[in-house]
Formats: sequence, C-alpha cells, structure tokens
Amino acid sequence: MDESQVACLDTDSQALDEVMLSDRAFDTDPAKIVLDASEPQKLRFRLIEWLAESPNRKVKAERKQAIAQTLAISTRQVERMLNQYQEDQLRETAGIERADKGQHRIDDYWQDYIRTVYEQSLKQKHPLKPADVVREVKRHAVIDLRHEEGDHPHPATIYRLLEPLIERQKRKQKIRNPGSGSWMTVETRDGKLLKAEFSNQIVQCDHTKLDIRIVDQEGNLLPWRPWLTTVVDTLSSCVLGYHLWHKQPGAHEVALTLRHAALPKHYPPEYELEKPWDVCGLPLQYFFTDGGKDLSKAKLIKAIGKKLGFQCELRDRPIQGGIQERVFKTINTEVLAPLPGYISKGKNAEENKEGARRAEKEACLTLEDIDKFLAEYFCDDYNHGLYPKGPKDTRSPKDTRFEKWFRGMGSKLPEPLSERELDICLMKEEQRVVQAHGSVYFENLTYRCEELRSRQGQYVTLGYDPDHILTLYIYSQATGDAAGEFIGFAHAINMDTQDLSLEELKQLNKVRSTAKRAHSNYDALLALDKRQKLVEVRKQEKKERQRSEQRKLRGNSKQNSNVVALRQERAGNAAGSSNPMELLPERVTPEQRKPQALLPLPVATPQILEPAASTPPPEERHKLVVSKNQTLKRIW
Repeated sequence: MDESQVACLDTDSQALDEVMLSDRAFDTDPAKIVLDASEPQKLRFRLIEWLAESPNRKVKAERKQAIAQTLAISTRQVERMLNQYQEDQLRETAGIERADKGQHRIDDYWQDYIRTVYEQSLKQKHPLKPADVVREVKRHAVIDLRHEEGDHPHPATIYRLLEPLIERQKRKQKIRNPGSGSWMTVETRDGKLLKAEFSNQIVQCDHTKLDIRIVDQEGNLLPWRPWLTTVVDTLSSCVLGYHLWHKQPGAHEVALTLRHAALPKHYPPEYELEKPWDVCGLPLQYFFTDGGKDLSKAKLIKAIGKKLGFQCELRDRPIQGGIQERVFKTINTEVLAPLPGYISKGKNAEENKEGARRAEKEACLTLEDIDKFLAEYFCDDYNHGLYPKGPKDTRSPKDTRFEKWFRGMGSKLPEPLSERELDICLMKEEQRVVQAHGSVYFENLTYRCEELRSRQGQYVTLGYDPDHILTLYIYSQATGDAAGEFIGFAHAINMDTQDLSLEELKQLNKVRSTAKRAHSNYDALLALDKRQKLVEVRKQEKKERQRSEQRKLRGNSKQNSNVVALRQERAGNAAGSSNPMELLPERVTPEQRKPQALLPLPVATPQILEPAASTPPPEERHKLVVSKNQTLKRIW
C-alpha cells in the first residue's frame, strides 16, 4: 500500500471519527425525534388536552410554559388553543384532513332552501325525488330570483346535499318504535342507529322533577321539589340505579348516579327490601342521554366513558327516550299519586292551582321517605314486573324485566366492581394542604387520616360522596397524564356514630354561622355602648377639670387685682363732686332735658368797627345740667 492510499484512509477515518463524535451522536433525549416523527396536529391536541387537565394554577402555568417551548410558540397562542379546546373547536385531525371536509361549497341560502323544500314535502306526506328538487331549484333561480340560466347549484351538489336526508328518511321507515320487537333500536343525534342486542349494552340516563311537595325534618314545607335521576337498561327496561336531588342535576350528579348503578346495592334494614337488587353494572358500549346543555357539552361524562370503556351518545329526538319517560310516568301514577303532597294535574289552569294548594296543605313526607318508597318500588315491584314488550301469545308465559335482563347478561350476574375503579365518578374538591397529625379541613369539619401523617404540608385532592360527607376519599395530587393515587379514607373527628349528607352539613353550618353572627353582633353592640358611655364620662370629667382650673385662676387674679378699690374710689369722687357733668345730647333721655332761660341781650353802643379777618363764628353747644343726686352711672 503506497503513501497516498494510507493518507486517503487516514482522511476517511478522521471524517468518520468526526461524525461519530458529534453532539448528535451523544444525544440521549428522544424528544426531538418524537417531535419530528409525530403528527403536529395530534401532538398539539394532546398537549392542550394535557394542559386542560391541570389540577391547579401552579401546575397549569408550568405546563403552559413547557408547551410554548415545545411548540416554539408564545404562551398567548397556547391560551388561545386552550379556549378553542374548551369550546370544542380544536380538533385532533385539524390540518390532516381538509378544513372544509363535509361542507358544501355553495351559498348557505341554497343549502337552506334545498333542505326546506325536501322537508316540507315530507311533512305533506308526498316526498319529492332528487330530480324533482333539482327542477324546483332551477325554477326558483330563473323565475323567482331572475337569475340567468345555469346560475344555480349543480345537480350533483344537490344530490350530495339530499343524500343524508334521504338515508335518514329510509331508516325511519324501516325501524320500529323504541320498545317494540325482540330488540331495541335508538337513533343518535348524528344519525347513527344503536341496536340493543344484550343487556347493559345501551344504558339510558335522564332526570325529571317529581310532582310532590315535601317537608324538612322539622315539618316545614320546602320551597323546592325533588329531582329524580334514573339509569335504565335499554333491552330489559330494568332500573340499574337512581338518585334524588334537591336541585336540577348536572354532569356531576349524573356521574354519581352512574356510580350507584354500577355498584351492588346494599340498603340498611329500615328500607325493608324483600328482594335483592342484583341489577347493576356499567354500560358495556353506549351511555345514551338527552341533548340538554348539562350533558351535551359536559366533558366529565366523556372522560368517564373514556376511562371505563363506553361511548357517550346523545339522543336525536325525545321519542328516543321513551323508556325513561315511561318510568317517570309510572312513578307519578303508581307511587306518588296516593301519597300526601302529590300535585294533581287538572284539565285547566284553575284545577292545577287548586291541586298545587292542596299539595302544600297535605305535604308531610320528607326526602328520606320518598327515597325509601322509590327503592322499595324499583327493587321489589318494577324490576320484577312483567316485561311489557314480550310475545303477544298469551299461552306462553311472559318474562319479567329481571329475567330478560339476566338472560341478556348470559344468565350470570356481572362481576362486582371495586369502588376504586369508580372514583372518577365522585365529586372532586380543590386541593387541600395536609395539616398537623394528618388532618385536613373541609366544610367547617376537621378530618383525620393516618396515611397523611407523613404528608404534612403537601397538597392532596379530596373526593366525596354527597350522601355520606363525613368520610372523604383522599388522593395524591395529579402529575402529568397520570391521575392521583388513592391514599386512604379521612373521617370526621368525633362524629363516628353519625351520618350526614352534604346538604344537611351545609344547613347546619348556615344555622351555626347565623347564630354566631347574631351573637357576635350583639356583643359588638354591647361593647360599643360601653365604650361610648366611658367616653362620655371621660369628656365630662375633662370639662369639670377645666372649669375647676378656671375658677382657681380667677380667684388668684382677684386677690392680686385693685380693680375693686379703683371702682370704690371713683364712685366716692363722683358722689362728692357738686359740679354738674356735661353729657352728650345723644346720651340723655328727653325727660332729662330742661329748657334754659333766655338772657337779655345787652344794648350795644354804635361803634365803627374795623373789618376784621373772616373767622368762623364759635359753634354753640347745648349744655345739659344734671342734678347732684343723679349719678352718671344711672343716667348711662
């Protein structure tokens, strides 16, 4: 091998060493490769979803900064994407598929007109064919709108716009009404057909306000009526669970009702249930709810379904919830109608008012009484009643709702779930700091957990069941995508033998706060009165001291003064003087004035006087004479 070849090999090996020893070769962080290989739209959606699940403000701010650095954007843009995510405007597939996918590139006026024409024909029981709709669009454009020929939507566009409407109409003609036949079919809001072929496949949930007035524990009429939330199996129409509320339920209340439906029911002996309530379980595929605002935009139910393995769907029309409405009507007619406080409905408004007044007078049942009646009815009567949609042949025995549900489950009961799997359905409170001896403070009560003794000063998350508020579920603070880990139970101190609901505890806190406020106000007013009296006493004492000091000063000045002697001397001089005093005219009363006698003028001898300088004649003054015995002081 010659020297040139050796030199070439040395150059190649040097270049190879330079490549192998670069910063890229020793980089052990795969984040750059993951970011380059991942789809930017999905990555952005996952990061924003991670940001939305922040447990508190501190973690949220840290995640926001990390996302801004990862995506190389500003925090303001991150906040804007978070707002879009919360308003369901941020899509995971944005940018991957066309932004106008599923939209028709024609004017909104023509879209509304085409749908209106076809739907109007359906209402008139004479549905138009697509070709008829095309001709109607042409006529409207040329005759009504005075457009030129061809200045209207293309027939192919009209066909694409009518296709989903025609398909939906065909499905409605084929399917039966909900509740009929050997299987059930319900339609979702987005046009999907859900067919129930086994039990717990499609579980429906809805709530209603009961037509009954109730009282509190002291017998006072409550201003509100109870709300009932039920979870029903679509195939067998068995009630899986229910719950009573004092206000209109929302997503959190629905989650708690779903938890009650999934767990086995164990009621205390005072409920006097004759049969076991074996109907339970989670939705296996779909959780079907109405399209109200409390459920249509609730992310909590979707998060529960994502974790527990079912999909949330909204019903298309009220008729799709016929099973739930049938349950509510049966409760009002068979359970609540014979009870005192039931609001009977009349034929007109006057009869309705009379029924409401009668219900207010007769109301004597509490919320606990209504809960007992409903639990007994659902467990012993409704679930074990005859299935109404069975075969019409009267010779064959009909199945009960429980038998149909049991057969739909494969003739075996579902495996019981642990409460830890359903912790996501509990009500969650903000984080609390662990105090001394492993205690936390919640709703004016102190709870203690032995597992928290080693976590003093740390933040934990509180979960609770509003029906049993004296026991809290303690979780660690969530980190990243991982949810908080269950730590243990915290029990209220010195309340082991009691059981309170969240509403009862709030009422007790309100009464205690009102009494404390009234007592504190009285004490404050009493203290204010005492302070004012003491201030008045001190002010009066100060005035007395000032007056005493002033009297002392006046006494001292009188001892050192000769004013009295001067006055006496002046009075003696005035009394001993015989000369009358001349007073000013305005100082003398008219009675004291005396006319003076006119003196005779002397006879003047005629003499020739030399002219003298012009001098003003002397001014004459009126003289008043004052008698001796009248002093000046009296006159003045």
